[in-house]
Amino acid sequence: MSFQTYRVRFLTGVISTDDIIPARYKHMHTDPQKLAPHLFESFLPGFQQTIQPGDVIVSDSTFGIGSSREQAVTTLLANGIDLVLAPQFGRILFRNCWNLALPAIEIDTEGLHEGDRIEIDIESGRVQAESGWQRDFPAPPDFLIRMRAAGGLLQGLQSRLRDEVTSNV
Repeated sequence: MSFQTYRVRFLTGVISTDDIIPARYKHMHTDPQKLAPHLFESFLPGFQQTIQPGDVIVSDSTFGIGSSREQAVTTLLANGIDLVLAPQFGRILFRNCWNLALPAIEIDTEGLHEGDRIEIDIESGRVQAESGWQRDFPAPPDFLIRMRAAGGLLQGLQSRLRDEVTSNV
């Protein structure tokens, strides 16, 4: 097992992609670094300034309903968020997360709290907190694990194409 440690940043209630990054910014910038300061700007003013390396977003409800734009995911990534846990995800955001190498894990988060330290092994489907809280979840399919390791869908496809071209030369 390969556990990674994170600090929980707990969000309550249904979170839309407009809560993650307000729509007015989605059309202004394509650079995730320019979007980063606006993470949760309207939903949780000041939250973005409190993010630290090793933070993980944990939601108690549906996370990421709404828009199909990738900016919600790239904004999370630009802020150093490496993982999102929630009982349910908006389907398009869920796939965008994995396509951009941000694991989105559907799991019952009841019992986790702001600031908890958790360890997760994505490949084996296990998460545990220092408090003794633990849950198992269905491990993501191998193709999602490989896609994440490659840096996302596009990077994985580029790598495969390069390998094919190299082997045919």
